[in-house]
Amino acid sequence: MKELRECQLELLKLLQAFDRACKKCGLQYWLDSGTLLGALRHQGFIPWDDDLDLCILKSEFKKHKQELEEALEEPYELVDAGSTERLYPRIINKNCRIKRKDSLSGKIREDCLWIDLFLVREVSPKLKRIADPLYGRCKRRLCGAVNDGALRKTAALLLYPAALLLKAAVCLHGQIFCRGLYSHDFGVPFYSLRLKKDIFPLGSCIFEGSSFPAPKDSDAYLSLIYGNWRQLPPPEKRQNHDILL
Repeated sequence: MKELRECQLELLKLLQAFDRACKKCGLQYWLDSGTLLGALRHQGFIPWDDDLDLCILKSEFKKHKQELEEALEEPYELVDAGSTERLYPRIINKNCRIKRKDSLSGKIREDCLWIDLFLVREVSPKLKRIADPLYGRCKRRLCGAVNDGALRKTAALLLYPAALLLKAAVCLHGQIFCRGLYSHDFGVPFYSLRLKKDIFPLGSCIFEGSSFPAPKDSDAYLSLIYGNWRQLPPPEKRQNHDILL
């Protein structure tokens, strides 16, 4: 791809295909983070952005995953968590190849154009922050997303049972004490909050001329993540996601 706008329009096609598949299988999702911010502030992509962010309840994703895979049209495909270093699922366009700078290694990699699907669950972000380093590092090595030597992989194998116990304890705490308080799933190092009362029942917003699901109170939702989201960041902080155009 040669132009940022060309990349954005291909991403829009991918989003539209995903939206059609979700309607077929009854999976609820909503625009999240910079994508939702772009919809409200720019009525579409943030001008310098090169990706899309969507949120789904983890329980709903597990329930509808197989139906979603079947409902997606060619050349679009669900790539499950664990196949990349990020440990969250993606929707990809198999026929659209891009080059990007890998966030961990710094190397240039060829990849399919993608949309990130962030799974959220009821959990304390503070406790998740404790469990994430151990769980995420073990999981990435065991699933092959990170290959940094046999010694570290062996250490991950030995530590993984402890990581699972810690994760289970934090999950139980979340189910009891964090009702209506959502954070990203384990292994994803993001800790901003999402509140059930701001999300459901879902509303909608206009993004690039089409209507897509959005939190019920998008203003409160974005304010919790960004603070004053209406104000443009200074030029030096207008970052994208390392797609090389």
